[in-house]
Amino acid sequence: MKTKHCRYERGQALIIIVFGIVALIGLTALAIDGGRAFADRRHAQNAADTAALAAALKKARGDSANWQNAGFQRAAENGYNNDGVNNIVTIVTPPTEGPYAGNAEYIQVTIISHLRTYFAPIIGIDQVTNRVQAVARAREQKIEEMFYGNAVVGLAPHECKAVVYQGNANTLITGSGLFVNSDCPCAEGAAFFNNSSSAALTIPTGGLTSVGCVQYKPGAVNATINTGAAPFPYPPPYALPDPAKMCSGTATKSGSTLSGGYYNGSFPPSGVTTLQSGGIFCVNGEFKMNAGDTLIGHNVVIVMLNGDVTWNGGATLVLDAPDSGEYKGLLLYMPITNHGTILINGNSDSSFTGTFLAPAADITVKGTGGVTGMNSQIIGYTVDLSGTSDTLIHYDAADNWQAPIPASIELTQ
Repeated sequence: MKTKHCRYERGQALIIIVFGIVALIGLTALAIDGGRAFADRRHAQNAADTAALAAALKKARGDSANWQNAGFQRAAENGYNNDGVNNIVTIVTPPTEGPYAGNAEYIQVTIISHLRTYFAPIIGIDQVTNRVQAVARAREQKIEEMFYGNAVVGLAPHECKAVVYQGNANTLITGSGLFVNSDCPCAEGAAFFNNSSSAALTIPTGGLTSVGCVQYKPGAVNATINTGAAPFPYPPPYALPDPAKMCSGTATKSGSTLSGGYYNGSFPPSGVTTLQSGGIFCVNGEFKMNAGDTLIGHNVVIVMLNGDVTWNGGATLVLDAPDSGEYKGLLLYMPITNHGTILINGNSDSSFTGTFLAPAADITVKGTGGVTGMNSQIIGYTVDLSGTSDTLIHYDAADNWQAPIPASIELTQ
């Protein structure tokens, strides 16, 4: 039996083919125009990132007039020229939206790109709009107190007993606090350690702050104690002085006075009781003061390139740092390449004003005697406060070195 087909059925195949062609064109539009849109978005994001970094770099270098132009130029080099038709580029600080809105350290770059389509107009899409954003942080170099202005700082990041308080004499820290950078837990020995209650460490202001555990005998510490603090990176995040730029010439002895410059050997040389005012003394050798020795130096910086520092309690030292200039407030400096030791044992006739900066050294303070003490900030890899005579450490930011924090940029979003 033969099947009969109506004439109107003969056009159905043509309709199906037409719909198939439309579907194929739609898929082609999606593949080609969608791919172009995706590529443009990725390219626009890269352009926004580089523009934000270019603007941040100019701003971090203190170029307040041209930072924005630097961003626009970099965006244009990447194909986004802010013509108002094909693309719009905006560069602002502070950001107007997001987590950094209102923070003037951040720069926000937004690129809006209009991309005309090839095939998508058949399905009613004439153009695709991409909107991307980048945020960069720009920090200019600035000068600030090191380590939040704590008077005593132990920098060792993991060393147990990084700061120790022992002995049978009292220690008083005024004007600021004590900071322990170590994360050593109690089970392994503690970051701050005390094993004697026959004397007291007293910190009226600033308190004792530690990253790791604080362990002490009852009555041995009179201070507010805070643990779990955020650590500082090691090496320290400051632009530390470069000895090669600090030192020049040769230290010369004239009578009992020594001029600034490089000095090799046991320091100070025999017969020297005075360091020339304003001098920078760069020492390759041990700085040793014995009982009965005297050394006076005003507005001086002592740089220990190599060797240890050993000051006997029977010696008399009166040393103070420069009161102006690049090294204002810096008294004794051991570069991070010097892993030596510093032993400070003062008496009632000794006085020190200025920063002891020795980020890789072990510092021991056995006492200062009298009421003058140390008007200083003491920064070492480890610090041992274990004297047999009372110790007074007073911190005043005006008397100590303020460290430069280098300019920096980072892409944050």
